[in-house]
Amino acid sequence: MSSMLNFPKLNRNNYYAWSDNMMLALQVRLLWLIIDSQRPSPLKPPSSPPIDTTTKLPVPITSAEHQAWVCSQNKHIQWLESNLAAIGLMHGAIEFRQRKHIQTTTTSKEMWDKLRQLHITQQQDTNVHYYLQELYLKKWDKCTSMSDHIGSFLNLKHCITEAGHKLDDILVVHIILYSLLCSNIWDIVKRNLFDKGKALTLDLLSTELISVHNHAEHNRQANKNEKKSKSDQMLLLAKLALPLSYSGRRGRREGRSNDRSRRPRGRPIGTKCYICNQEGH
Repeated sequence: MSSMLNFPKLNRNNYYAWSDNMMLALQVRLLWLIIDSQRPSPLKPPSSPPIDTTTKLPVPITSAEHQAWVCSQNKHIQWLESNLAAIGLMHGAIEFRQRKHIQTTTTSKEMWDKLRQLHITQQQDTNVHYYLQELYLKKWDKCTSMSDHIGSFLNLKHCITEAGHKLDDILVVHIILYSLLCSNIWDIVKRNLFDKGKALTLDLLSTELISVHNHAEHNRQANKNEKKSKSDQMLLLAKLALPLSYSGRRGRREGRSNDRSRRPRGRPIGTKCYICNQEGH
């Protein structure tokens, strides 16, 4: 921690947080206008007062020319004081290893711009590496719409371009085609697109892939709805047939139980013995 400022010193990993805190510290001390170019460096006035062309002597102190020279001297000195104060403040908030990058700077604005260029450029180079890694390894997931899939590649291309690296459209086209799943449909689409040769562009690729995907998704949804409709019909028929068969079985069972209840217990009247042909035993 700096003894003058209550935030961590600048290192290779905290530039964005440091720059916000440093800007606030400079604004509080009325030094940010020098770095923000709202108080540009005034022209350095002559070291000696103006000379009268007639007498070849310095002009009188009370003259307008002398007063203007004194005013320009004061403005230049005030700017130098503010510039040195800003340089000293930033030097105190930078780690020793970072100071070697600003040894050749002479103004606080040059120092600020040098640090910004150094850290943002390094961060962009690091980001480009991971952008390219994601670009080459990205694969299409069936749960993701084709428009979102292509949009993610275009977003990565934009990020790489913003970082100062050029990426040809035809390379992005082949990377997107490589990200598709291996299937007969996409193989046919690829061959049709390759036949276009130089006419193949990102816009044409996006239109073709989105159209094919939407058509396949429509057919899949239609087949799914058709299967669901057949399943619902079979279930409805089963529900309609179940009460009839169940009630018939139940009726037959109830009929049998009623018939049995009407029968008298024991032997019926008039039953004869099959041995002696007599009744009552």
